[in-house]
Amino acid sequence: MNRLRQEMAYGFRRLMKTPGFAVTVVLTLALSVGANLAVFQLLYAVLFAELPVAQPGQLFSIHAVPSPFDGEWFYSYGAYQRLRQATGESVPVIARSGFGSGVLQEGGFSGQAQYQLVSANFFQVLGISPAAGRLFETADDSEGQLEIPVVLRASFAQQRFGAGQNVVGRKAVLNRVPVVVVGVALERFAGVVPGQAPDVWLPLSAQSTGKFGSWFDSLGPGDDHDLERPWRNQDGIFWLWAMARIPDGQAGPATGQVTGRWTQALQPDLRKIAGAPVNSTKTEEEREHILHAGVTLVSAASGEGSMGRRYGRPLTVLMAMAAMVFLVGCLNLANLQLARLASRRREIAVRIALGASRWRVLRQLLVEDLLLVAVGGVLALVTCKVGSTLLLRWASGRERLISVDLHFGAWMFLVGAGLLALALLGFSLLPAWQVTRGELRAAMQGGRTGMLGAQGGRGSRWSSLLLAGQVSFSLLLLSMAALFTQTLMNLARVDAGLDREHLLAVNLDIDSGGLRKTNMMGLDARILEKLRSLPFVRRAAIGMCDMPYCGWNTAIHVAGHPELAEERLHGQEDHVSVGYFSAMGIPLISGRVFTESDRPATQRVVILNRTYAQKLFGDQDPLGRFVGYAAPPEDHKFQVVGVVEDARLNGLRQAAPPEVYFSLEQGEDAARNIYVRAKGSPASIVADIRRALVSVDADLPIAEIVPLDVQFADGLSTEKLLARLTGIFGTITLALAAIGFYGLLSFHVQRRTSEIGVRMALGATREQVRGMFLRQTLRILLVGIVPGVVLTEFVGRAARTLLYGVQETSPWALLVAISVLLGCGLLATLIPAARAASVDPIEALRAE
Repeated sequence: MNRLRQEMAYGFRRLMKTPGFAVTVVLTLALSVGANLAVFQLLYAVLFAELPVAQPGQLFSIHAVPSPFDGEWFYSYGAYQRLRQATGESVPVIARSGFGSGVLQEGGFSGQAQYQLVSANFFQVLGISPAAGRLFETADDSEGQLEIPVVLRASFAQQRFGAGQNVVGRKAVLNRVPVVVVGVALERFAGVVPGQAPDVWLPLSAQSTGKFGSWFDSLGPGDDHDLERPWRNQDGIFWLWAMARIPDGQAGPATGQVTGRWTQALQPDLRKIAGAPVNSTKTEEEREHILHAGVTLVSAASGEGSMGRRYGRPLTVLMAMAAMVFLVGCLNLANLQLARLASRRREIAVRIALGASRWRVLRQLLVEDLLLVAVGGVLALVTCKVGSTLLLRWASGRERLISVDLHFGAWMFLVGAGLLALALLGFSLLPAWQVTRGELRAAMQGGRTGMLGAQGGRGSRWSSLLLAGQVSFSLLLLSMAALFTQTLMNLARVDAGLDREHLLAVNLDIDSGGLRKTNMMGLDARILEKLRSLPFVRRAAIGMCDMPYCGWNTAIHVAGHPELAEERLHGQEDHVSVGYFSAMGIPLISGRVFTESDRPATQRVVILNRTYAQKLFGDQDPLGRFVGYAAPPEDHKFQVVGVVEDARLNGLRQAAPPEVYFSLEQGEDAARNIYVRAKGSPASIVADIRRALVSVDADLPIAEIVPLDVQFADGLSTEKLLARLTGIFGTITLALAAIGFYGLLSFHVQRRTSEIGVRMALGATREQVRGMFLRQTLRILLVGIVPGVVLTEFVGRAARTLLYGVQETSPWALLVAISVLLGCGLLATLIPAARAASVDPIEALRAE
């Protein structure tokens, strides 16, 4: 132990004599290891982390048949009750709704809150304990309560109500419905859908108030359901996901018995779905498939939802890029270490000559570097903390951070320790082994000639190869940064089919405002009249769908053509006001747009976009033809009066969907969005639009007013994350490569001072000496560029689905990356080359 303290003290003194090397090692480890930990932490949370609940491996999602339009594993409330009763408490089943957003008012506070409806046994089955108060009980899930009990997420409770038991019993108003806080969930629990965390949980009975809507699907027109009535009593409305906890004793062969009971319990629902009008165009075989569908189980240990599918591949690519940064950092440090140890060969030779064993020398060198690794590891944790938070913000949309559990657990510790161990092996142990295993007697001669002879050409070749490796990985990262940046630029320039640069979206919170079609009658006309009268407004209109990602799926049947395949019938729908297409900048191709003469008492009309018209009618003229929501005789309800151009309503990356537009004035749906086409910048009139709307109705539930271009840009968060992070990684590796060239060439100039003096004494000019070192840099660059091009092509092909409008082997991206690398390498060589050219031959020879 005493010897170890001596070695640590000696190592600390040695490092103090080379502060530049010490700082380079610490910063390189902090950045490269910290970046890897930050990306891995997010990757692990998205793809691998289990839910912070009791025994998550026992949780399974229950799947039977996907819903008719959205293709989700939805169930009606009645179906959930049948599933639950089939297995009772031996295999408990829980249910949850989708997410909704509402206005929470408490005291003087009023703000947005995201909510989710869950079954009364939700927390109990998951094994969640309250951080304060209690969680839901059976009595909480009953209709007609004066105050609906709610449970808060811990971070939301802390943010809005303060800590401790003070929040329990607090009363508030959510979507104009009185609620009372009965408890707060545990700190780490944020629901069972990674990426989305409700601020407030409510019992399923809250849906009966009509103020807490969520994602749903239905059997469509022709089925006996009414969205205005409570959904709990309607088997034709699907709005719940079901999850079960299967105890270990029920696993294995016994699971088949459990799923068999569930399948039997769902028979009424399967018969209803198979016989629904929406499935009338299915073949007999397809309907039989629905009737005989069985329940399947999907592990829900890591939660439900689509976050893994959305972010899995981008984060995997970023993880590979972060690994490249780590490799470049290790290669750079190994190169600097070889140069540093070469300058200490005489010291090492003297110590061995005085009796020190090779292991003792290796241990001393290892202790010196362990000090640097320890400091670098601590700073890497800081970098990880900052980096993971930044990554999460970049990956999230504009309004809310993605909710993931960034918990620093055992896997994070193992990965961090493994990276530091690899770094220590790569830049410390292997270079030290290389230096100490050579012939050290020549190093005892002293002077630069002795050092040159001792090192020979082998060390120089190793250094050059290591630097060429840095060039290869740097070229890969720079090329990928160029590809992802070009992808982001291409998407930003995509023609969305509408004038998104001048449009302002006013999003109304219909549920929190308690508005229905009857409430909006007359109000929408006054809103449009007021907005259109403003001098800075060119057009204004109202629509039902948010943009982008409306996703209101539908199926349209063509009168006289029952033989059309089902896939040709499906598309999306929107309900829009008069003047919508001119306001949005969507061109009319043929026919007419909606007019004031389209009233509830007149023939109901629709307008198709180009894609839907082509799907339904082919090359025939759709004008004047009749369509409907269901098969005959319901296929004569609407007449096609116009065809408009396609628009990318689901985001810039997605192609324009087949879209059918219904007249808002003729329908029964309430408007949810107001679109204002500004004469100038839409961002500059936000405050004026808000004042104008308030002047029409002070209680109008305005959720947000935002330029439409900003809403479209929100959909590019993944592309922004890739472009930003690969750009940062590319910049880091470029800086490391520049440091590598500067360090290697500086060391070569120092070692070859006597050689340079001889060359200049024999007549070499300063330009020739400078050119000698520049040519050496150019050779290293060329040796590294060739494998770098191969690596870039391989990784580019693996990431092709993340690119848009650019080839994975884009010549211009490679050309830009190669040019940047060549320029950086040659610039980094200029100072050492200039120093070599300024050597005084007489002084160099005298020193030798």
